[in-house]
Amino acid sequence: MTTPCLYSIVRYAPFAETEEFANIGVVLCAPLKHVFLFRLTQSNDARVTSFFKDDTIFPIAKDAVARELKLAQEQTKNISSADDIANFFSYLTAKRESIFHFSSTRVVLAESPEHELHRVYDKFVNHSDYNKERREEILTRELKNRLNSYTELQNVFRKETFGGTLTRFTMPFVAKNEDEILCAIKPLAFVQQEPGKMMEHCDSWVSRVKRAADERLLNLANVLFTIDGHKHPSSSEAKAMDEIRRTFDRNNLAHFNHNDETSIIQFAKAAI
Repeated sequence: MTTPCLYSIVRYAPFAETEEFANIGVVLCAPLKHVFLFRLTQSNDARVTSFFKDDTIFPIAKDAVARELKLAQEQTKNISSADDIANFFSYLTAKRESIFHFSSTRVVLAESPEHELHRVYDKFVNHSDYNKERREEILTRELKNRLNSYTELQNVFRKETFGGTLTRFTMPFVAKNEDEILCAIKPLAFVQQEPGKMMEHCDSWVSRVKRAADERLLNLANVLFTIDGHKHPSSSEAKAMDEIRRTFDRNNLAHFNHNDETSIIQFAKAAI
């Protein structure tokens, strides 16, 4: 069952004259559950200290705001009504002159306030909207090293762009024998913030390779997706991953977890 949550982004703005700030945390409350949560970045966060060329003030100031939020968390335990908790949260996050300030309060329905805190933190502090691309770049580098660690697979795979009448896309690992595609591997990261976005990422790649197969650019039997997901998935994210695997199965597309080195290497060796 979902519960309404209020949240605000904690911002660090040491120089009032420039009005520049960095998101350094999230504060969230679920009034009906009498829950008050917060999460702040590390005191030595290089992203923040490098941006402001500040490695002395931020750690001290960050510890001060952490103490303030911890005190607010304790005070919430003594507030009896949900309305009073919501009002207290609004007062806490109200606009004020300080090197720390809060974004406007936002409302979201969540199954778990704790999970929602981490989701919002990942989005606004870790910039997880970009994590899919970054994660897939990391998975690609890892797989390249794995493939090249096997003598018979060294320098066999190359990046290849498939272009037909109705499709054009690139896969990072393609083995060919003259013009024949022997094997095509693509690492996929399903770390999007919404299960629907996870499914869209799956469906886009299924449609690409199926269209390429229809145009006789490759054989689906020779395609492999290595997949990665959220480290601590919510129930809806886990459900999406199950549906993603079923989608691959329905379309006869091979897929293994990205860390299943044995299965991936066996597939690659068998294909070439």
